[in-house]
Amino acid sequence: MGVMTARAVLIIGGLAGCAGGALAAWLLFNDRAVAQDTAKTAPPVVDAQEFRLIDQQGTLRAVLGLSAEGEPYLALLHRNNTRIIWLGLAEESGLAIRDVDGKTRLLLSLDAAGEPSLILRDRLHRTRSIAP
Repeated sequence: MGVMTARAVLIIGGLAGCAGGALAAWLLFNDRAVAQDTAKTAPPVVDAQEFRLIDQQGTLRAVLGLSAEGEPYLALLHRNNTRIIWLGLAEESGLAIRDVDGKTRLLLSLDAAGEPSLILRDRLHRTRSIAP
């Protein structure tokens, strides 16, 4: 594995970890939550097709749901409704990171055979692909 590939994988891992940590902290430590005895009131399983996270202004900020093809995904949205981070399953499962204009800048994916690839794209549409 080259230095550039290792560095890119570390950056992607760090970004994904930060995003997951921020989402977990926001969900778990929100001031509006009220503690209650859940043993009597909470069902052991919650079934849903989609969960939506809305900020105080009513803007959609995150979605945990199913795609049109029925595959699970997590999307984190910028306040202008652009899906900045997308993590999900599809024909080619992966992680996509977009800029505020909605342009994909980083795509880490696995093809149907399980082979990984990393695609990086700058604002001038210069693309660099890294694959084993």
